[in-house]
Amino acid sequence: MQRLERTMRGVLSIVAAASPAFAGAATAEPAPYRYAAPIEIAKPAPFIEMALPPAVYARALQADLRDLRVVDARGERVPFAIVPPTAAPTASERAREATLYPLPPRPAGAGAWPSPVEVTVVGDRISVRRSGAPAGASAVAPREAPGWLIDLGQPSPGDPAARRLQLRWSGPAEFSAAYAIETSADLRDWHAAPGGQLMALQSAAGALAQPIVALPDGAGRFVRLTWLEPAAAPALVGATAFMPARGLLAVDAASELVFVPTPTSEPGTANEPRGALSFDLGGDLPLVDIDLRFASGTRVAPVRVQGRQRAGDRWQELGSGVFYRIERDGVVAESPAVAMPSHSRFLRLVPDERAAGLDPAQTRLVVRARLASLVFASSGEAPFRLLAGSADATAGALPLTTLVPLLEDERLRFGRASLGAFGEAPEVALAAQRAERDARLRPWLLWAVLVVGVLGLGVLVWRLARSGPAAPPPAG
Repeated sequence: MQRLERTMRGVLSIVAAASPAFAGAATAEPAPYRYAAPIEIAKPAPFIEMALPPAVYARALQADLRDLRVVDARGERVPFAIVPPTAAPTASERAREATLYPLPPRPAGAGAWPSPVEVTVVGDRISVRRSGAPAGASAVAPREAPGWLIDLGQPSPGDPAARRLQLRWSGPAEFSAAYAIETSADLRDWHAAPGGQLMALQSAAGALAQPIVALPDGAGRFVRLTWLEPAAAPALVGATAFMPARGLLAVDAASELVFVPTPTSEPGTANEPRGALSFDLGGDLPLVDIDLRFASGTRVAPVRVQGRQRAGDRWQELGSGVFYRIERDGVVAESPAVAMPSHSRFLRLVPDERAAGLDPAQTRLVVRARLASLVFASSGEAPFRLLAGSADATAGALPLTTLVPLLEDERLRFGRASLGAFGEAPEVALAAQRAERDARLRPWLLWAVLVVGVLGLGVLVWRLARSGPAAPPPAG
């Protein structure tokens, strides 16, 4: 029994000693930086700000950009700070409930369209109430109305104009209704604006809808929405107007990026549904909204939007939307962008099974993302470079208020710089490839060591069992 215990301890010690060799011991020094890009200074200053393009997000190996470094010509570190967008997407708009009035029948000929409301002006305020005229809207059933007058509400002095409406309806479950819109500040002077299409569609993957009405710049308080085909229109039950919040009109505007579809290897299979398009955004970007743009013709695309961070990961559902381009009487109406707040490197748009597939030659994806910027001190020896691509680097950025002590005074005097093309260090790339290969082999090697150890232990146990108990030591 003592021989067996000694043998078991010996085998287990061999396995324990071999495992760390295959598992890879952590090194004290972080991995070297794989990528470097020159910083091109356009406006010198003590502190220089540089917008981070998507290429930085593609090469940073850590989502919070902690593996970025700024170095000078001698390779010495230069102090810097990461400046995230200060205005969150959810705080950049205010919502206000609008009031709906069904329009009376359109008059024959060129007669003026009677208003379903009466307006009273007292000083700077406009009071609106439902009209009591015989042709008033109160005699019109909402489902039979040829359109709607939408009151966005009394704006306060200095309030920006609403930029979009989100409509709500009670039915039907599926429809497609084209509309024209006009805007007015006083119900007398009307200005035409681009129309659009409202849509609702039921599918096996869930409901798809397009409820947004885009408003032109400087839209007035009143919006007149008229159906081009009233019989196909839904029964509206409410509307919400969205306007920019005060003081956030020009703060941290989202960057607009355009992408072409990437080729797929298995079109029409379960891995790549029929007519779907995939897009590589070049990095794990913080998305605000997305839009589809079609080159020509009339196109309608109800789609599900899926995303993932890395190639090979499973696609995750992000949302859905209906995108369109409609040519009508020489005028082109295009769908508004669909909000898609998420972080994704890859996007896939899967059309509804009853819709046509997306043509990669005619389709472009427009993405708005809130990208960070970087501020660094002009210390050290120019030229400067940005390093990225270290898997285990610790955070290298300072807080902005630490880097720039008099931030409010200094911000207006920031210099400007742009980032050149990234280059790759060959020796670091080879080391990274070897590390990836070792990482793939490591589980198999560990299992092999364990299996060999267990088999050896089993053989020793079997041999000890056959040899019988050890002979007792001689007496004396």
